[in-house]
Amino acid sequence: MGFDLQQAEQCLQSLDLVPLFQTVLGWNPPDEKAAIAVKAFSCSYRARCIAQNGTARVWLIKLKSPPALTVQLKAKLHQAIHKKYPHPLIIFIDQQRCRSLWCWRNRYARLQSQVFISHQPLAGWLARLTYLANYKPENGILSFEALAVDSSELTQQLNVQLHNLSGGIDGIGNGQDRWWYAVVLLQRLIIIQLLQRQGLLNNDIWYLHNQLGRSQQQQPNIFFKQVLQPLFGQGFSLPVAERPRHTRWMGQIPYLGDIFYPHALEQKHGAIDIEDAVFEAILVWFESPLWQQIVRSWQPSYIVLAFEQVLGHWTPEDPDAASESHATTCDLLINQFVLTHLGLTPDETGPDVWDVLFCGQAQHVRQLVQAILPQFSVIDPACGAGSLLVLCQHRLVDIYCALIGHLKTLADSQLQIWFQGLESEHESLLQTIYRRIFKYGLYGVDLNPVAVDSARLQLLLGLIAMARQPQDIEPLPSLEFNIVVGNSLVGFIRVDEAGFDRLRSQEHLLQGNLLQPLVAQSYQTILAEKNIALEYYRSRTHILEDLRQGIPHYAQLEFFREQINNLDAQAQAKLDELLLAEFSQTLGIRFKAAQLMESPRPRILEIEDIAALRPFHWGYHFSQFLDQGQGFNVVISRPPSAPVRPSIPEFFQRFGDVTNKHELSRRTFKSTKRYLNNVHPEVAATWLSYQSHYSLVADYFYRSPQYTHQTPMIKGKRQRTQLRQDWLFIERCFNLVAPQGVCGLIVSNDIKDSPRGMVLRGFLDNQTDATLLLGLPRAQASDQQCCLCFMKPQPG
Repeated sequence: MGFDLQQAEQCLQSLDLVPLFQTVLGWNPPDEKAAIAVKAFSCSYRARCIAQNGTARVWLIKLKSPPALTVQLKAKLHQAIHKKYPHPLIIFIDQQRCRSLWCWRNRYARLQSQVFISHQPLAGWLARLTYLANYKPENGILSFEALAVDSSELTQQLNVQLHNLSGGIDGIGNGQDRWWYAVVLLQRLIIIQLLQRQGLLNNDIWYLHNQLGRSQQQQPNIFFKQVLQPLFGQGFSLPVAERPRHTRWMGQIPYLGDIFYPHALEQKHGAIDIEDAVFEAILVWFESPLWQQIVRSWQPSYIVLAFEQVLGHWTPEDPDAASESHATTCDLLINQFVLTHLGLTPDETGPDVWDVLFCGQAQHVRQLVQAILPQFSVIDPACGAGSLLVLCQHRLVDIYCALIGHLKTLADSQLQIWFQGLESEHESLLQTIYRRIFKYGLYGVDLNPVAVDSARLQLLLGLIAMARQPQDIEPLPSLEFNIVVGNSLVGFIRVDEAGFDRLRSQEHLLQGNLLQPLVAQSYQTILAEKNIALEYYRSRTHILEDLRQGIPHYAQLEFFREQINNLDAQAQAKLDELLLAEFSQTLGIRFKAAQLMESPRPRILEIEDIAALRPFHWGYHFSQFLDQGQGFNVVISRPPSAPVRPSIPEFFQRFGDVTNKHELSRRTFKSTKRYLNNVHPEVAATWLSYQSHYSLVADYFYRSPQYTHQTPMIKGKRQRTQLRQDWLFIERCFNLVAPQGVCGLIVSNDIKDSPRGMVLRGFLDNQTDATLLLGLPRAQASDQQCCLCFMKPQPG
């Protein structure tokens, strides 16, 4: 770390900033000790330089009481100092030295702010202090949160590690499953590496290395089966009191919960094994300069973006600019939503969220803790590995921490009750903050199960990186039902309860399990049962009071988990039947079975055709937000922009095991497609099924009233133009956002002037308030993306 953290925290909590920078963080006293007068809007401010590192300077401005800041004022003062002293970090403090606002411009010239209030949890400030301690003049712009990491090199190294790990896995014959397990296993190892670095694994910062060495002394190549697997299944996933006696060799390690439960792939493939050499290479990589640079000053956006690129979810031409685009969109939406619900105007003439937190008016603090944050729900319907959700998470952590700082000083009985509730939830305040954020919450959906697993783990890495004691992470919050797998574009946003209850029960799905009595239950009964079980599962409550002595805690959790999954299966079966009726009866869609040499052969749709689309029924899974015509407060996404049509590259990616088995290359496939039935009948059947389901879902998008603006009117006629996923998501997201909620989507730039783009923009202009199209800072070298933002008004 390179500095005394305890001393740094003491200086920061007391806002004793001169010794913080000069004594603790190792900065130099300024060359010019005199303060300068800075004018803005006919007022004069005294700015005092308190520390210097090369040409980088830190300036302190003490504001009169009550302190008041606006976006324009900060920009004006920053510009005035920047003219003479480039790239300043300006710290505003109040007269009582209880609160501070840190202001700077990043490498893309975007003005940014961050608040620290005395007595707040340190949380994300550990990484910021580390950045300042490690800052060198050759790093360039003092952007406070920036870290000079070679994003392309990180992605390349991560790709190499994952391919080596995937290639070294025995016992999983399917290539896609092997890759999936490699992604999960590497992220579990990253979690362990972060914990050992912080001394939370038996107080041993070389825990994994030493365990590998001991296993090799006993016998080579037993590390995975005799160390890692027991560590996952009998160590991290169980409370200390419930671990078997033979696991004492693990030492003192924390209870982390369900992220280390046996994975579905481990249950499916019972004979997985991996040689030691694979893990040796990963441990060497963990000690590489690039990885050490990332973990020293924790910047989660770099890791999650690297995973998104490796998983094929997105490949930006400029990863750093892409990260900035994500941050711009996230900040814009949070600012817009919070200020609007505080009754403030979100523009440059007024304050932003950080200015409001800095001023700390009791009325605003009360509104935030009692009304706004408990209703602050964020969804990314195409979440990938979770890059946008991770950014939202860290912004919310900073907001919670600043509010806690105010609550400790404001003499307000209602606020004190709220704070006492926070303290009583968990012995770690940091853990409680994350639990609140997930509960109220952060949600994501993606069609790719590998991406969903990654997003869950990435969202937990922030808490793990900030943990300073085992209580901070014991156990980690469960995200199994926050980030879920499904097709966001297909499925019900609102559930027809009467239609659901009329359907015959799917008894065969539930025979032989604990839920047999629920087979004939109504939709509302199933939903109520699920929500009760979900609440107990998330809160880790010991609910079976009468049997507590006989049933271990993990078994109780497994009971609720199984109950939720079984209820989900029951509901999914009925909802898919309703969707089948909508496809076939309401929309008149038939299944068109593709043929190699002939026209498609239509037939009646079957339930298996609907299930193959993997529909996600929003109204059931997120009923707490979508009941009674409501929705999510914030919808944020960078949806895929690919056309809705089959392609050979995607086919080879999804069905690589089939093509590899027949040693079929893309080039050979293209030239022999018409002869596939004779040469490779299995490949032919897979290709035709793949094509047929694309045809089915495209037919749905063209006919469904949920996507009426995908077909522009040209010369008075509806045109069936090529469908694109990102534009389908625009309509989907409009239906997901709540009244007075905000939506921000990173989409292709041609929405500005293409015929279909103008149709979508016209729809949004008529249905929403303040539709914005914002250019993004070098989001792509070809400038092909923009941020589409809008707020949905109250009906009527």
